[in-house]
Amino acid sequence: MLPPEAPDQPPPWLRADQRLSFRRAVAAIRRHGGALLADGVGTGKTWIGLAVASAIEPARPIYVIAPAGIRSQWHEAAARIGLTIVSHSHETLSRGRPPSDRAGPVIIDESHRFRTPATRRYATLAPWCVQRRGILLSATPVVNRLTDLAHQLLLVIRDDALAWNGVSSLRRALESGSPPGLEELVVTGEDRSGWLPRRHESAVRHATTPGWRTLLRECRKLRLSTDPATAELLRSVLLHALASSPAATAAALARYGGLLRHARDAAASGFRLTREAIRRYVGADADQLVLWPLVAEPAQRVELVLEDLERVNQLGRLAAQACSGSDPKALALGEVLADRKPTLVFSTAIATVAHLRKRLGRKGIAWCTGHSAGLDGSELPREPVLDWFRRAELPGDGQFPRPTVLLATDVAAEGLDLPLIERVVHYDLPWTAVRLEQRSGRAIRLGSSHPQVEIVRFDPPSELRALLGQEAILARKAGLPLLVGLDQGPDSAWRLRARVAGSWSGQPRQEGTAVARDREAGAVAGIRIRWSDGSARELVLARRRGGWTADAATIERLLSAGAGRDRTSGILPASALRAAVRGLSSRLSHLLRVANGIELGTTPGGRCARMLRRRLLALANGATRERNSRRLEVFAKGLRHLSRGLTAGEERRLETWLRLDDRSLTNRLARLPLEAPRPVAVEVSLFSLLTVEPE
Repeated sequence: MLPPEAPDQPPPWLRADQRLSFRRAVAAIRRHGGALLADGVGTGKTWIGLAVASAIEPARPIYVIAPAGIRSQWHEAAARIGLTIVSHSHETLSRGRPPSDRAGPVIIDESHRFRTPATRRYATLAPWCVQRRGILLSATPVVNRLTDLAHQLLLVIRDDALAWNGVSSLRRALESGSPPGLEELVVTGEDRSGWLPRRHESAVRHATTPGWRTLLRECRKLRLSTDPATAELLRSVLLHALASSPAATAAALARYGGLLRHARDAAASGFRLTREAIRRYVGADADQLVLWPLVAEPAQRVELVLEDLERVNQLGRLAAQACSGSDPKALALGEVLADRKPTLVFSTAIATVAHLRKRLGRKGIAWCTGHSAGLDGSELPREPVLDWFRRAELPGDGQFPRPTVLLATDVAAEGLDLPLIERVVHYDLPWTAVRLEQRSGRAIRLGSSHPQVEIVRFDPPSELRALLGQEAILARKAGLPLLVGLDQGPDSAWRLRARVAGSWSGQPRQEGTAVARDREAGAVAGIRIRWSDGSARELVLARRRGGWTADAATIERLLSAGAGRDRTSGILPASALRAAVRGLSSRLSHLLRVANGIELGTTPGGRCARMLRRRLLALANGATRERNSRRLEVFAKGLRHLSRGLTAGEERRLETWLRLDDRSLTNRLARLPLEAPRPVAVEVSLFSLLTVEPE
């Protein structure tokens, strides 16, 4: 029922509840080259990651790939336990600059930022990770779709890592659901909800002004683009700005006016507006917008309605006037903050942060955006500003009052530890449930100074709720982690498996057959697979009406029936045995064919791998005719490499290899490290069977 655990002794600086995650992650990396640690927000993944990296390659420096804003936290944590790390920021990767080529394990923090292979940061990191072992850290690895998880795993894990369980391709399997055996690659530990502060959630609704309603009405009249998907995407940006603040609306309209002028000038010069120009307008969270994939591809013409420009300019002037008028939303926030609890207020717009600094009408307001930080009207370094909300004692305490409000954009939503915060306010709703959880996790974390943290959510005005559809999007995306067992509750799929295993761990192991009676028929089978390298793996499968499954809830129900008094043990008659295991042989046959690489349609790799495989076969045939054993050995090594699933970096490397001439390609293949042949399954046996018959 449970994934393997390494026998390594955890370092003394890990808490007792972190040691299970440590042992599972070490076992996964030794077997597959990598793992993703998906323990919840604020549960100490930094410490587990450092412990795992130091265990798998203790004599080498540890590379940490993290957002720029939390690199200092990593260095501080490593220094406290005497480890050497080399840090490199996500932002530097986005500029196309990889870390140095020195050997060493890698920790990729906030790995959900690498869920999109089309980004430059992914293209820079993936080749660098080739032949490097590592651990990815993210409490929220699934953001928009299940393949988000696959793209992260493929940075350090090969696509056929679960072939032993009948899964030929991680990427393909995660397009439709949760593949069996995924818990061996994605590590979750014990339920730590009892260790964290309680959360108290509430919602705020606020009124709107006539001026705001005029802006909404006029924005909806804009034609925006002749392409419906592009028009809807641009309209959603303007509507989200309206939901945030008058200042955010004015800024969005000013930017859109600039985009229209750019489109007009481009058309006058005989050029066309690019999709990239629209992406820059939409902003950093463009990949969160569900409509983005529908927008015209770069090769297609993107037409904006230039006649909108005059109306956009008029709306910009109206929004600028609204900035000095009444703002019911800001007044409602002021009422929430009146009790002076240490509060973190999240907005999606920098302009809204500046607007609130003026509107809240009080001194002692700290702020932090992606560009700058400060107190009231003064700019200050980012770290001292954050220290007011994460360090209990600071020089100057008692002489100057500490600020009790921190206004922030989502730059502060990942990785930061702010244990002095007692309340988190979602002034603007983000596009994903992941972002909501990341925001709340700044305060709901181990080491918090408060037994309870208040979460306040500002809902969009009723006039906007249906237009945005944001709550429906958040609800849909919040359900994605459930599909792969990654919800953080005590009844998540993987914690349920742990509970089932734990409830039977004290029972003596018995092989053979048994019969029990219950309301519904079924069976539980113990399967043992022996491999050519001498190892063995055991699986537990259960059968209900829908066929055989590894679902933990089904296994638990059937085992509970077997725990009752009305059961018998012994040898089942042949007819009863055949009926009990009906359908099991076909499932196991498929598993073995995939594990041994002989299942039709499961040849790993994409187009580049297929093209290179054909080329190497032709070269190998030529070497055979020439009786050139050295060249034949090189091509055989290359074909063995292509016969396996590849990491993302290895797949990208094939694109370069295809452009090489035969001599250069041969030299590249000769430098490939020797790989041990993949073990094959040599025996499968049914060692235990519980049948449940209807009463």
